[in-house]
Amino acid sequence: MMEPAVSAFLGFGLAMDALAVSIAIVVCAPFHLSAAPVMRVSGTFGLFQALMPLAGWVFAGKALSMPNGAGPWIAFSLLVFVGGKMIYEGVKPREGCLFTGDPTRGLPLILLAIGTSLDALAAGVGFAPLGLAPLFTSTVIGVLTFAIVAVGMSLANRIGRRAGGRAAVMGGLILIAVGVKILFSI
Repeated sequence: MMEPAVSAFLGFGLAMDALAVSIAIVVCAPFHLSAAPVMRVSGTFGLFQALMPLAGWVFAGKALSMPNGAGPWIAFSLLVFVGGKMIYEGVKPREGCLFTGDPTRGLPLILLAIGTSLDALAAGVGFAPLGLAPLFTSTVIGVLTFAIVAVGMSLANRIGRRAGGRAAVMGGLILIAVGVKILFSI
């Protein structure tokens, strides 16, 4: 049966945006991340990556027919704003980064989770044509995203903080690239 393999490949592909953003969060965090923030980010990103394809499947074309195709532009705008701010903070002479508070809580985390999961919304529309079971596939996407983000953040927490401002600039460029990718996929 090809369904589990297709679901896994889809999950890995959709998790890459969340991975890039989560690594940028680690690099930008004004403190050393413990297990709790890693679990918050992994859980939030995994949850959004699991729920968005279900929404796409339930609402099919209606969920994606935002006025003038606004969905990709919203994701692009969120990621370019956050990425641009990270680049600015990375080249600024003073220490600091994008968020003045905890970047693993509240509105910034929710906005990033939404921005990285809009492509999952579009993927949900393709469940029926691909013959994928929506609940199974969405669960696979969410679990893979959770695991990939948790491992990525843990590794970045050990390695990425040594790079300082250059890493913040790289993280910002990654976020902007993800935003551009979203625009070119419409």
